[in-house]
Amino acid sequence: MRIVDGEGWRDVDLDGLRVGVWMPAAEAVRIVPAVTARARSVKVFQDAPVWVAPVPVRIPTVARLHLRLTVRDTWTRRLLTPGRFGGRDVIVSRSYYRALQRSNCKLITWPVYAVVTQGVRTAEGIEHRVDVLITPDPVRKALAA
Repeated sequence: MRIVDGEGWRDVDLDGLRVGVWMPAAEAVRIVPAVTARARSVKVFQDAPVWVAPVPVRIPTVARLHLRLTVRDTWTRRLLTPGRFGGRDVIVSRSYYRALQRSNCKLITWPVYAVVTQGVRTAEGIEHRVDVLITPDPVRKALAA
């Protein structure tokens, strides 16, 4: 398994690979749409859901409506719904929710327990095999040590 940082993933040929994305929400929202377009399969390890809207908003109704209209599956929508609304917490993206619903993408909400040789083990004990793991740079450096 190869570990790359949030900026270095663009230099990696992801075609036909299994990719894991373990990034802070703002970074994941930014890169997941592009990664799902290139990789064979993508697993997004979500630490906590964040509000996403197609334009900057300060009222919760717009962000909630965007989530409801874009994510049809009620269970997935529940997993993507944050506990409370804060206007500063809205991340702007028109394609993140659609990318998460692609057939080659899976949202993982269990906490990451360990990075292992073949991929990522989550708290419930499942080992998710990936060929490439995209992480923030400090995590990549800690794993390399």
